[in-house]
Amino acid sequence: MLKQDAATPLYEQLMNEVEKKIREGYYKPGDKIATEAEMAKEFGVSLITVRKAVSLLMEKGLVIKKQGKGTFVTKPKYARNMRNLQSFSEMCEQMGVKPGGKMLENRLVPADGKIAASLGVEQGSRVVYIERLRYADQEPVVIEKNYFSLKYASLLEEVFDDTSLFRFLREKNGIRVSSSEKMIELCRATQEEAKIIFCLCAAPPMTGRENRSTPACRLSTETASPFMYMRQIRNNRKTLYGIRGVPAADHIRCPASMARADRSHSSADKVS
Repeated sequence: MLKQDAATPLYEQLMNEVEKKIREGYYKPGDKIATEAEMAKEFGVSLITVRKAVSLLMEKGLVIKKQGKGTFVTKPKYARNMRNLQSFSEMCEQMGVKPGGKMLENRLVPADGKIAASLGVEQGSRVVYIERLRYADQEPVVIEKNYFSLKYASLLEEVFDDTSLFRFLREKNGIRVSSSEKMIELCRATQEEAKIIFCLCAAPPMTGRENRSTPACRLSTETASPFMYMRQIRNNRKTLYGIRGVPAADHIRCPASMARADRSHSSADKVS
């Protein structure tokens, strides 16, 4: 029960009680928690106190309100350690979920200034562009936009749906990634991005104002030659970023990792 004479506010105590039930598995992802009226009666507090507690749980991403249905426990976010260089498939396998994908585009496009500088090619020259929607346990999580120089034109003949692009490059081209440079921007989803990554996951239709992050990365080979420039549009409802630990493999290093908030739409990832 809550302690009326404690220094900790009642709404915070209540939040802690519900959070404990979620963390310990009493409430599982997708479960409906007690109604505000039920919690008010059970813990002997006002509806205002309950609503404050629920609001804090929502801010933490632990629950979500569905109009006319109640408050439900959310699924855990997919955690990404930005110090490590790993593919989306490797991240999913590490978390015990099944990776998947659908190739949306595979064609030649002109390189803008940022892409050209990252790949070491002339601005306006053609580069290989591969766009994919990535799934975790059949839920859309990331839109990947990958750019390669024409040295990798053979990729145009491939179909990358449920295939790990990193694994393919390692096995077919002998490419081992040695370093990456990362940047994260918080942006607003475009109408098209909202349609692809938000509306496909049984969420309410987005209006283009939904937050999403766009990690950008340039990947380099062991000879320090950049070979891929990547932009990712990630669903912030399902993604958590962290910077901790050290790279898991000797051939991987991350010389730069930056995060900032921005209102602009573009973001890129450069890998050497």
